[in-house]
This record gives sequence, C-alpha cells and structure tokens, in this order.
Amino acid sequence: MASSFSIIASVTDKGRSALADLLQSGVAFTITHFVTGGGGHDAGDPNVALTPEPSLITLTGQTFGPKAITSKQLVTAFCVEYTCELDFLEAVGNLSNIGLIATYTYSPIPNDPIVGTSFLFAVGNSPLVVKTDAEQRSIKIQVEI
Repeated sequence: MASSFSIIASVTDKGRSALADLLQSGVAFTITHFVTGGGGHDAGDPNVALTPEPSLITLTGQTFGPKAITSKQLVTAFCVEYTCELDFLEAVGNLSNIGLIATYTYSPIPNDPIVGTSFLFAVGNSPLVVKTDAEQRSIKIQVEI
C-alpha cells in the first residue's frame, strides 16, 4: 500500500503568464506531468518547508521526472487537485518539492512552434521526506488559480 501526503502548490510566474495568454489570445495548455526534487525544505531545519519561488523555470533540486499525472479533479471552482504516483524505484532519496509541468496544446497561429513545448506551471514544497526503494508514494497536489 502506498503512503500518501498532500501539498499546496503555487503557480509560477510563467504559469500565470500562460493563464493570461489563454484568456487574451487563446493559446491553450494542459497540465500533464510532474517532477520531484529535494530542494523544497530548509537545509537548517528539514522539518520546515520553504516558500515556493514564483520565478522558477525548473524545479529546485530536481531528481525525478517528468512522469504523467495519474488523475485530476476539480475541488472548487478555482482549485484542482492532481494525484501523482511514485512507484518503488522512482524518486528514491530526499523528497521535498514537486513541480507540475504544463504542455502547450493549441495556438490560434498556424504551425506555432510553441505547441508541444512544456513549462513549469506550479511548485509545491514540503518538509523533507526520505523515500526508499521499498515504498510507493501518492502525492496529492492542490493548485488554486
């Protein structure tokens, strides 16, 4: 049985810009993958999660991913919860942050090279967890927009 924990993620500056582009010009994206790392906790006190930095374009201390998101559900009109599953041999070691990766899926400009490219949409940090190769983890990430 997989152990589970939850993280509240903050939308990055690039994510907010992509949301604005969606509303303004119709350039669409979908959150499709996640990445994990060990850069979300305070090095002096691993029981403390750092505040996510909105200017990030890559996940701090990334050690695993990208991997497809397992499921997503609308919690409120402005909050989506993504479920990310880590299997036995995945993301072994320090785990204290997670990033949601979005992929551009549509542009009103024909043959726009942005379609198919990806970016870091949101980041969530947590206190340090050490994942072993003998365990599975289920991470629920909530993002409010």
